[in-house]
Amino acid sequence: MAVIDIRGDIVGNDDKWIYDWFDMDATCPRDITDAINNAAEDEEIEVFINSGGGSVMAGQEMYSALKQKRNVTIIIQSMAGSAAGVVATVSYT
Repeated sequence: MAVIDIRGDIVGNDDKWIYDWFDMDATCPRDITDAINNAAEDEEIEVFINSGGGSVMAGQEMYSALKQKRNVTIIIQSMAGSAAGVVATVSYT
């Protein structure tokens, strides 16, 4: 089973380095697509979310990447606000 953690701010790919530099939690669409590409084709994917949100465009890109996969389970650990809420709807639709 592949596990994807969505933590901290949801940011665009071009801004992720800033969060990495300051050792702050953030997730960008590239993090999601890299995790999906590293998973086996029919492998189940668990997505753990604890994020107040961020960029709606980045959240929509994450949603679109996850929506194309089967067997995606979303687990909201504490909060899925704003753009994180968009990602959380993957397993509900």
